[in-house]
Amino acid sequence: MPHQKFFSDSKYRWFGLAANLVLLVTWYLANDGLAFWDDFSYLNLANTINEGSFTITNNHFTSRVALLYPVAWIIEQLGINQFSITVFPLICGLITLNVLLWLGNLYHHWLGVFAATFFVCDYHVITFVTHLFPEMPMTLYTLAALVAYDRVNRKEGDHRLWALVLSTSIFLGILTKMTVIVLGPLFVYLFVNDYWLKRTNRSFWMISVVLLLFFVLANGFWYQEVYGDFFYRFSNISDNHEATSKTFFDKSALTILKRLTYLPLLGFMRGGFFIPLLFALPALITLKKSDWKVEDPDKLWPVATVFILGTWWFMSTNWKYYSPMPVDTRHITLLIPVMLVAGGMYWTKTHLLSAIRYSSAKYLLAVLLVIPIYKIATADDRNFKGVEVIFNDVLTPESVGATVFTDGLISYGYPYFYELKSVNLNFVWFSEMNGSQPENGDYLLLNPAYFNDRYNDVENLERFKSQVEDLGLKLEPISRGEVQLFRLVK
Repeated sequence: MPHQKFFSDSKYRWFGLAANLVLLVTWYLANDGLAFWDDFSYLNLANTINEGSFTITNNHFTSRVALLYPVAWIIEQLGINQFSITVFPLICGLITLNVLLWLGNLYHHWLGVFAATFFVCDYHVITFVTHLFPEMPMTLYTLAALVAYDRVNRKEGDHRLWALVLSTSIFLGILTKMTVIVLGPLFVYLFVNDYWLKRTNRSFWMISVVLLLFFVLANGFWYQEVYGDFFYRFSNISDNHEATSKTFFDKSALTILKRLTYLPLLGFMRGGFFIPLLFALPALITLKKSDWKVEDPDKLWPVATVFILGTWWFMSTNWKYYSPMPVDTRHITLLIPVMLVAGGMYWTKTHLLSAIRYSSAKYLLAVLLVIPIYKIATADDRNFKGVEVIFNDVLTPESVGATVFTDGLISYGYPYFYELKSVNLNFVWFSEMNGSQPENGDYLLLNPAYFNDRYNDVENLERFKSQVEDLGLKLEPISRGEVQLFRLVK
């Protein structure tokens, strides 16, 4: 695509600044605290790095060092709070946004406008810049790898530098989350297409392959030296594979068939993934046989989208037996910028752009702001601030020894409220008490937003209250509201 400007450089820069500010403001206002899920696990591991006790174990999260070490450095500088722990995902989101804007400046201003607008207003993006998960780093590394190939395929820049960018991006993805495997078939195809079929970009591919092999082999031999297993990380992933409501390896053949056919389509409807997918869909369905040769560099992006989506659809998450990826689209958040560039490349060549360019219709893009506004408006739906108040005012680090009966999330993630330091309080999930008995002076902390239907928290809470009554105790309210705290007294 030749460089096409539709705005002055200053106006485009102002738009870019506005897009960055929207993402920053949304990150701050839509931050709803910890999910007390994987994010707390990553935070806890990052903290052990700062304490000097971190080690890679059979917990496969410990191998995600490209996520853990940056977070460890940031919380060491800024402390532990709901904002500091998400600075790294935010930085990755901002870099991704500005790469999209840079592509728009290189190729077509409206490409940058489309991609940046959809990106900052995307539900998944907002979710993962405001939570400590590997999705935003993975999104950045995926985009960086594809941009590297895109520039070389257009004969732009130093192919040696872009080879370094490609191999480093993929290796950082490996060190972040093995979902990066979804890029494998795509880059194998591009390599074969270029190196053997078209006999082009051969020096770029030689450097890329050598560097990536060096990185991967060095990593594998480190595991071999320390743990005696070159494939230690893959074994951990397989061994940590537990049956849940989201897995399929433990389901019937009919359920697996549904997963391989229509269930992903239903998954696309959740979390707004269908929005960037619909934006890119015309670019995907208009691909011709000749486009797969990527002679037209613009076709890289829809080809990449189809490859990554197809790999995710059918790949296995376990190398020992077939286990399709869960339909939760968070695992392919990394595909969102790719779809946006694919769609942007398509729409900027259509008559639609000419129709809206000089009309007010272009301002309809502002409708997408409904998504960040919604995320901001619902930021306190899970009552994180209310829970935080309880810990700041009542369940302080100075509290005398007692047991706090509460939900599964708080019983797991409560160290966050004490900056991961030990306290004299014991936290027990009332659905899994494991022999714990309520006693005089204990607490009951309730946040219904954290209750888990799968574990029958509501029913188990009623059983706990009956047990308290049978022991001759009563619940004395300390705090009422969305988040409730009771003291068990005689």
